Amino acid sequence: MTSELKRKKLALIGLGPHAKRIYYPLIEKWQAEENLELSLLIELEDQRESVEKYLSERLVQPERIIYLPESARHGGPEFISELNRLAGPGELWGCIIATEPKAHGVYAQWAIEHGAHILIDKPLTAFSLRDSAPEEALRLVSDHASIHAAATRRGVNVLVQAQRRAHVGYEMIHEYLSQFMGAYEVPLTYVDIYHADGMWNMPGEYFRRENHPYKYGYGKIMHSGYHFIDLYAWMIRLNQRLSRTSCDRINVVTRDANAYDHLAQVDHQLYERFFAEAASAQKLSDAQLKEIQGFGETDVFLLLQAMRDDRVISTGSLNLLQTSFSRRAWPDLPADTYKGNGRVRHERVTIQVGHLLNVQVHSYQSYEAKDWQGDKPGVGQYDHFDISFYRNCQLVGGEPHELITLGDAMQRTNETDKSYIGHNEAARAEVFLDFLHESVERAGLSHHDLSIKLVAAAYYDILRRRCGELSSPVVDMAPGAREWFSDAAR
Repeated sequence: MTSELKRKKLALIGLGPHAKRIYYPLIEKWQAEENLELSLLIELEDQRESVEKYLSERLVQPERIIYLPESARHGGPEFISELNRLAGPGELWGCIIATEPKAHGVYAQWAIEHGAHILIDKPLTAFSLRDSAPEEALRLVSDHASIHAAATRRGVNVLVQAQRRAHVGYEMIHEYLSQFMGAYEVPLTYVDIYHADGMWNMPGEYFRRENHPYKYGYGKIMHSGYHFIDLYAWMIRLNQRLSRTSCDRINVVTRDANAYDHLAQVDHQLYERFFAEAASAQKLSDAQLKEIQGFGETDVFLLLQAMRDDRVISTGSLNLLQTSFSRRAWPDLPADTYKGNGRVRHERVTIQVGHLLNVQVHSYQSYEAKDWQGDKPGVGQYDHFDISFYRNCQLVGGEPHELITLGDAMQRTNETDKSYIGHNEAARAEVFLDFLHESVERAGLSHHDLSIKLVAAAYYDILRRRCGELSSPVVDMAPGAREWFSDAAR
């Protein structure tokens, strides 16, 4: 009886490519040690065949599966009452929400009403931004506030799966910077983040994709881009610990390129050259070309200046690309569109602390996840992740250059662990364990306040320019500020 009371009953909502690769194996790995029970799996009816095939090969089986109609894809008030009827009280301990983000909010509401702790994929919420007024983007912050308030009232934790907050390399950098900046009272003066993920979509796929979609008016930011806006927010918050150089606001400039632009950069002639007969199916009509102008961003560029009164304290540059080196060499989508469609990661971070310190991250792949054999170190390999520290050693001590080949070290450390599939995936596992252990120190919802405000400001800027209007968003850095946003251009 005691064992039964302590059992953590989980609901897994969504069994797409990410959940299959990350969450389900983690549930199986930790089932016995953490006393887990997969009580409920929720998916859409049109995914039944895929779910059944996947589960036929798994050791852990859900106690119950609910298949919802296609009309439930994006949720809604009527959907909650129907889900309550189907799922019942359930006595759930926690919910893992791994759906497309437009459904995140309604599932989070349902889980909170059931008193269940939540682990939710980034972004926290999303909604269609097609043909939307710029102010609509600011609702993302309202969503965060309402979910956070509801969870607090109900006494449940909400963790966002933004794994770089639990990545051993970035944790090392964050801790080192915290101590270094505290010792010398010098802020982060420059943060440059570059990420390219090689997400190459064939023209017709822009109209069909529901996993990582563009047709709803959002794209890269809500895909992998959120991780790096969150990484910037996490790092820039270190400046707030310094009395003389803490910042009161961030000025935001955003520029993007979307699917319409991409089809001018990579035009039909290239598809004919590489994909021959299959290319004819990818040629868009004039009507489709007009429609695609309102689709979401493939690439986005942010210039962020953290201000104190009238002085710039820190400048941030975020260059987030999907129009980048890819290993995709086929016209048809494979079964795994998450990590099996040519995506390769190039990630670079540069942080300056005035004239005293430079920290750099370099993580470059030339292999897809499915091609990685786990036996090769170095640049271009799947698990590559190097950290360099450059110090003004005559003033601050230490070596002028220190190199940490973290990816190689983690690969060697985990060479006997068959469940190890890379340093980023290990960080996701850390957030999963934080969820099970009811720890919100790294990925709790309150830590995402600034990240979501920057996302909202970026989309506001994009939508203003699509309307042909000027925009100069300003984000207040005070946590929980009611008047958190202004537009200096208005």
